This record gives sequence, structure tokens and C-alpha cells, in this order.
Amino acid sequence: MSYTCVGPLIRATTSTSAVIWVEFSQPCHVTVAATPSLHAETLFELAIVKAQMHTVTVGSRYYAALELVGLHPSTWYTYQLWLQTDTGEQIIEPADVTQCFRTFDADSSDRTPASALRLAYGSCRKAGYPEIDALSAFGSWLIEHVNERETAWPHLLLLIGDQIYADEPTEPMLAVYPHLRDGAKTFHDFADMYRYAWTCDEGIRQVLAVLPTFMIFDDHEVTNNWNNVPSWREQLLHEGQEGLLVDAIVAYWVYQGWGNLIQHAASEHPLLTIMRAGENDQKDILEVLRAYIQEETVSAIEHVWHYVIPTTPPVFVANARAGRTAIFSEQPEQVYESSRIMGKQQMADLQQWMQEQKDIALFVSSVPILLPPVIGLAEYLAGIRPFQENALLQGLGIQLARLQQWVTLKTSFDHWPIFADTWKELLHLLDTQSADIVALSGDVHFSYSIVGKRPGRRTKNHLYQLVSTPFQNALSSGSRKEIEMQSTIQNIRYGGLSTHMLPLSTPSHQPVRSSIIWQNALAYITVQLHEQGGYTLHQQYMGIIDGKHVGVLADMSIKR
Repeated sequence: MSYTCVGPLIRATTSTSAVIWVEFSQPCHVTVAATPSLHAETLFELAIVKAQMHTVTVGSRYYAALELVGLHPSTWYTYQLWLQTDTGEQIIEPADVTQCFRTFDADSSDRTPASALRLAYGSCRKAGYPEIDALSAFGSWLIEHVNERETAWPHLLLLIGDQIYADEPTEPMLAVYPHLRDGAKTFHDFADMYRYAWTCDEGIRQVLAVLPTFMIFDDHEVTNNWNNVPSWREQLLHEGQEGLLVDAIVAYWVYQGWGNLIQHAASEHPLLTIMRAGENDQKDILEVLRAYIQEETVSAIEHVWHYVIPTTPPVFVANARAGRTAIFSEQPEQVYESSRIMGKQQMADLQQWMQEQKDIALFVSSVPILLPPVIGLAEYLAGIRPFQENALLQGLGIQLARLQQWVTLKTSFDHWPIFADTWKELLHLLDTQSADIVALSGDVHFSYSIVGKRPGRRTKNHLYQLVSTPFQNALSSGSRKEIEMQSTIQNIRYGGLSTHMLPLSTPSHQPVRSSIIWQNALAYITVQLHEQGGYTLHQQYMGIIDGKHVGVLADMSIKR
């Protein structure tokens, strides 16, 4: 008998620590033991490492995020869970999938070939959708290559948004949870969706049990088009949907955000403090979490959801949803308000982090910065607000801005180019730092790679946008035809950038006719830093081959 409802998941990992996240069916005291996979010469050097905690209760559900500390860098560990229930029963949790993980390489300035970083990423997994799931198929691929895990497996997995579709439950999900037919409304609804998404087949369970996994939300963790325009939040509050907004973010924190963080970091996150208090006093902390999240939902308070993954090179994971401009006013001039995709504090943190990077700055945004050129131009034009400073023409400017917002809603324009203030700040980053920005994104349900350059500027930095999506979903045929027509134009200059779609090739180096991939896919990236400066990045788009396995759809390389 297993008491595990969801997991185990390997979450925040460093060179010396790892977090293992689990949901249980009842309260219990949990112990996890990690045993190093030893070579003979290290037999007496590395010891079994243990961590323990009591479950935290949230809405009468029981969770643990155990942090193993004192691990050895670049080392494989197998792990096992032991439970002691509140009745005193001792239980060894059965491991019905392979349970192992690898710590990251030690922090170092070493740029030798051994220091290459391998990561997989993607987004948009509509669990139960009637198409083969690329992320689940990846689980089969990992086990097929388990004997090559040191050289073949990625060091980490990035899930970049839409881990659940809270507003669009699938029929297989409804067969298990029929109460979700109208979408998720409460914390328990969202929790049921996460449970289904992460346990519905062995492939997804296998991926999450072995790869250090880092996550960030996009809109469907809450509802479609969450915060797509500044007036969005006010409208949902007016409709009495405050509870939905709050409980969606509480569920995000419990299932995704909690595991992104080192549990005993020197800089304590307020939500970590709440979780630790819940462990200590054994009270249900759902209402405490709701009270904290409500501050951000009904006001302009900026909570911290972004974080940095300590790989070499490091990865900055941005919050491109919750910190967007929110306007709680119906005044006509509100359409001229500051337009931001991230809050000022997060942007300041990003700017400081960018200045510390050399050669390459790996940046994760759930929504793309650069889109196929025609779409990018259209979004940029929809975000410009003319006549702000002209008193005679301001009335015309307000009417034009309202028309732009109407177009924005009709076309689902909610990516970086439409947010004028943060777009300008991004260009300033490109002009003032020494590293290329390589942005990894999802959201749009097709995969592509594109580069942006600053024309006529002394800076030689590039902005590379790599997109891999979906894991399991699809565009409508009408949307696909529109994008195919627009993407025949490969180059456009707008908003201070000259953009160009990057070519794809087959594994045998033959060019691929289209610059867009439409299949369910994930991307596998290798970043190699050069000893004398510069880097090489190689990306493989991997998808379903012969109905079940993950194979290479296309390659793309950058050498700088």
C-alpha cells in the first residue's frame, strides 16, 4: 500500500543539495534517504544523506518538501522514502518508478569541455488531450538511456508554464474528477488538476522522479489570458472571482513555487516561513496562504516569484504573468498608464543579474520576447500610445488606445513587444551588458528560434529567442494557417530591433523547409562555454517518432 498521492518529484537542486517534493494521503513524519551511486575509489568518501520533516497541511491535504543537504557535487544518488503515520505505523514507500537524481557540478570558473550544461524545456501540457504527450514519451526515453545517464540525460528540466489547463479540463480528467467540468474554482479543484496532470501515466511520473525540475506559471494555471491587459484583474474582481484568483496562486505555490526554492536559503521567502510554521504547529495553513496571496491579487503589491537556478551558466527564471500592470480605475486616461510585463523590483533584480553574466545570459520567460516577425511587429504597434503629451490630440489618443486594447483582446496579444515600458528596459539591457541574452519560452503552441540585433548600435550583443511548445496540445487549423502565412516573412525591423528567424536542420544537417515546428515537442539544449571566451549552444527539438519514443525533429546551433 502506498500513501503517496503525487510524486516524488526532484525539485530545487544545487551542487550540494536537492529538494524532494511529495503529496501524501494522510499526515505523517517523512524521511528520505539518498544513497550515492559509488565507484570503488569513493566507497568510503560518500555517505548516505537523510532529511526528515512532518507533512504540512493545506486544505486538509498533506505535503512535504524535504531538502537533502551535504550532498557531493556531480554525483548520482538513488533515494527512498520512509513514513511514520500519526498512529505510529512505520512504512517504506514502494518505488514503482526509477528514483534517482544527479547533483549539479560545483560552482567554478572552469570553462573546460567537461562543464557543458544540458537542459530540457517546454510548456503547455493539456493532460489527457487526445494526442501523444511528448513529456510522457520523454520518460520512456530516459529509461531507455538510463545506462548513459551521465552523458545523455539533461541536468535539469524547465517546465515553462501551463502545467495545468484550469479553465479547460479534458474528458479523461473529467472521468476521474467530474466536478471539474466547469473548470477549477477552488484550491481543491486546482489541486485535483495538478494531481491528475502529474500522475495520469507512468511516463510523466518517471520524468519528475529523476530530473531536477524547475517551474514557472503562465496563464492557464489560473485561467485563460490571466493578466493579459491592465484592466483584466479589476474586471474579474468586479465579477466576484477574487476567490478563484487567490486559490489558483495558492495552488501554484504549493505544487510549483515551493519546490523551486532552496528550503533553508539565507534570504528567506515569506511563503517558506509560512510553510515552516505549518510544519511546526501542525495547523491547516490554507487561510494563512490565502491572506498572503490576496495582498497581490487586490492591489499593486509585487510578490517575488522569480528565481535563479545555480547552474554553470546560471538561469534566471522570470515571472512574466503576476507582475504585469494592473489598473483599478475606469478613468479614460487609464489607457495611458505604464505598461509592464514585469514589476519594477523584478526588473531591477534582472538588470543586476544580467550585469554579472559573461558571454551568455540564460533567461526564462513563459511568454516569448520575440515572435515571428510579422506577429512581433503587430504586437509592438498595438502597444504604442501616441499623443500622450499633446493636449489637443489626447482625446484622439485615448480613442486610439481603446481600439488597440480591443485588438489586443481579440487577438490574444500579451507578449513582450506590447508592453512598452519593459520593452524599452530590455533594449537598454542589450545596450549596456556584455552577454548575449538567450531567452527560453513557450505559450504559443508552435516551436521556433529567432534572433534580434540592435541595428546601428555599437553593441554586438544578440537577443536569441528559443521557443519549444507544446508538450501536449495543438493550435486550431485556422490559427495555424494564419501563422504559416505570416511566417513567410523571415525578417522585420521594429521597436529598435532587427529580427530574423533562425534556420533549422535535420540531424544529418539537411535544411528544414519550414522555420516552425508544429508537432508536440520538447527541446534539449547543450551550452558549452569556451575556455578563451564565447560559447556554443546546440538545440534539438525532440518529438514523437513511431508513436511512442522521443526522437529528433530538428537541430539549431549558435556559436559566438
